[in-house]
Amino acid sequence: MLTPGKLDGAFKIYWDEMKRCRTGRAYWALLHVTVCLPDICAALQSANGETTGVRYTAWCDQYLTNPMLTGSERWQMRCKVLHQGRASIPAGRYDGFSFAQPALTGEIDHMRLAGKTLVLDVGKIAEEMKGAVERWIQHLESNLSGTEATNAAKNLPSLIQVRQFKLPSVATVIINRSS
Repeated sequence: MLTPGKLDGAFKIYWDEMKRCRTGRAYWALLHVTVCLPDICAALQSANGETTGVRYTAWCDQYLTNPMLTGSERWQMRCKVLHQGRASIPAGRYDGFSFAQPALTGEIDHMRLAGKTLVLDVGKIAEEMKGAVERWIQHLESNLSGTEATNAAKNLPSLIQVRQFKLPSVATVIINRSS
């Protein structure tokens, strides 16, 4: 059974990584982490522990409600960024996206239309996504006996975890190799 705090603890690895990306001004890496999160959430809440474009889109439409960027557009962005390293998308409301990062002076360029290109600040997109995941966690935790929470509890053990393992000492490795 899913218990309060368990999902937030499981997502700590992502929150920490996003913070490291921001601190290091690694906005391209931050974008990659950010666009993966709906996949992870949609997979966790699904019966089979898998995600699809339909599930990704539905999750985004439910938890990311900015009318400037639909779930379908977010899916297109995710596919282009992760699999092709591109920002252009097939014909639609936009021709593509332009990803920005905060200027050294702190100015942010976000959700601005430049012709048919949507300018998006990666830091802002990451904040919006973190908020969406937090709303999703609250939704599941408010109905712990619901199907989505039950599925998340079942699928959570398969979520990647980062662990520190003690490496054998150099002397042990040398001794084992000579045996």
